[in-house]
Amino acid sequence: MGHQRVHKPRTAETRTRSLLLHGSLWPLLILFIGCSTRTSVVAQLFSVDSSGLGISLMQSVAMALNASSLALANNTAWPLQHEPPDDRSEIEQYDYIVVGAGSAGAIVASRLSELCQVKVLLLEEGQLPPLESEIFSLTAALHHDERYMYLEEAVPNPQCCQAMASTHGCVWWHGRMMGGGGAINGNIYIPGSRDSFRRWNSTGWDWMQVQKSYSRLQQRLNPSYLQPNRLNLKLANLIYAGSAELGVPRMKQPLIAGATFGYTHHVPVTVNQGRRASSGRVYLANDQVNRRGNLKVIRGAQVQKVLLNANGTQATGVIYTVNGMEHTAITSGEVVLSAGTLNSAKLLLLSGIGPRKELQRWNITTYQDLPVGRNLQDHGMMPLFLLFGSNCAVNSTRDPTEDPYAPVSVAQYLLDNQKGPLASGFYMMGYINSSAPSSSRGEPDLHVVAHTLLPKGSTGSFGYLGFRPELVQAQQDILQEADLLQVMGSLLRPHSQGRVRLSSKNSTDQVKIENHYGEALQDQQTLLRYVRYIQKLSNTRSFRRCGLRLWLPPLDECDVLAPDSDDYWLCYIRYFYVGAWHSVGTCRMAPRKEGNSGEDGGVVDERLRVHGVKGLRVVDASIMPELPAGNTNGPAMMIGEKGAQMILDDREANNEVVQEC
Repeated sequence: MGHQRVHKPRTAETRTRSLLLHGSLWPLLILFIGCSTRTSVVAQLFSVDSSGLGISLMQSVAMALNASSLALANNTAWPLQHEPPDDRSEIEQYDYIVVGAGSAGAIVASRLSELCQVKVLLLEEGQLPPLESEIFSLTAALHHDERYMYLEEAVPNPQCCQAMASTHGCVWWHGRMMGGGGAINGNIYIPGSRDSFRRWNSTGWDWMQVQKSYSRLQQRLNPSYLQPNRLNLKLANLIYAGSAELGVPRMKQPLIAGATFGYTHHVPVTVNQGRRASSGRVYLANDQVNRRGNLKVIRGAQVQKVLLNANGTQATGVIYTVNGMEHTAITSGEVVLSAGTLNSAKLLLLSGIGPRKELQRWNITTYQDLPVGRNLQDHGMMPLFLLFGSNCAVNSTRDPTEDPYAPVSVAQYLLDNQKGPLASGFYMMGYINSSAPSSSRGEPDLHVVAHTLLPKGSTGSFGYLGFRPELVQAQQDILQEADLLQVMGSLLRPHSQGRVRLSSKNSTDQVKIENHYGEALQDQQTLLRYVRYIQKLSNTRSFRRCGLRLWLPPLDECDVLAPDSDDYWLCYIRYFYVGAWHSVGTCRMAPRKEGNSGEDGGVVDERLRVHGVKGLRVVDASIMPELPAGNTNGPAMMIGEKGAQMILDDREANNEVVQEC
């Protein structure tokens, strides 16, 4: 006897999904995709006074889209907003106060609140991340939005960032929301390398010792790998073939294991099932954390300074404002600054911890004379462009079904379990010793960090990067003729360093950022070798088959110099070597040194405690003595895990209760 097929009842939502995925309702759907995710599409449709199957189906579409987008944002999963006391004279007391809910701070607050008997306050200046933050391919739309990013600029420097539209040149963007930079970055998760941590030269921080923290972190984040589309796979194979002709192989070990030689497009990312897995989302936005009554979160809180005792040797709390109202919170345990490389340094300076001469300038009492704000580092990045010829399969016209911004793609992502072009992506990286590209000996000094196909007819990348209008137009003009391959080169170990200073005593003012991208002779030489490497790559058989050749943006200052000379390229570097938004180092972990504000010394010790101040730690990327080999978000989260564990271990060593909930 054969089996009879059982027909399940089809709900309106089931019918809608079926019709959408088979294409019957795409024309109707396109009408509604443009609506803001913050506005209920259903409300717009219900205003139509009509009846019948057509309007019923459209209402079902709208309801399904709206429900899916709300579930994706899932704002109710975040800890509730804690309101400060109405009476400003009322002072709340906590065991731990964590400043900043970014990549490190979210982890610190979550880990500390696992102890039921402690009371934790988490202060974050930003708000909840919007829906765009959750969708990998839409994040870039937020990168010029001051609601979700600090759009800070450096002081003018004629030696770098001259292509920028800003009169100040270099920009230092960083996250301003729950999850911080991890809620708005490119999701790349690279732990660094054995050599990276060896150079930190700090007890407890070598490669083997940080693996325990990385392991705990990865169990929570569950990093994955993006699925590239067919066009990007062709591009990957082209780059593999061309680099192999120069003796640079595919990477033999995975990046997640610390490999740093060769090319790979298997780049680990903090994406789970098509959606972002920031540390803020993973560590804070879940039912387990919400059930903890001991974690209080205040969003929209701007911390003014850390409170210290009379002689500046003990942190006692913080002063913060919410909606212009000033409040005080005190701690019986510790204040943990996780406000990021720029803001953690600013708060220490405002609190009287920093170089004596600088603090005296602002009439701030110096409690601890430490080199806060020095050692500012960033990998930087410099784009080069290769123009495609017409006879290459890689520069094919984009398949409309693979366009992540098409209405079809948006609907597929929302209604088909986060699948489709919006959930796909492509990263390809090369780690190269620019002095001897084919040799695996010696540390790589060049990170070829991105290979991006800019399709013919697209708007290009210069507008997004913030370059001058005439350069944006020039790139768009050339993109009317053919595709461009954009290659980003980054220095793994830049010698040029910057500095963060106060611009005033007002905590709402941004810091004064002094950057010196590419000023060191060693950096200039490495960038010149990067240019020559890409030129050699364009002359390989594989690249010549695609007709790839350099495209040079028009630069009046540089174009008068001898073509392809070192002088021309040094001029190009002044224009196009710009920030990579990988700022670290302003609260360096190193032993304290006395005299001359201890310029070569550290701000925190190997347990991240601020020198000379009990109950005050810095736990974020600002403590890195040197940049890691690759993107900085993975190491920043590891610092959050390791720093939190140090606090818990120190609590246990002091015979304090450490029982988990």
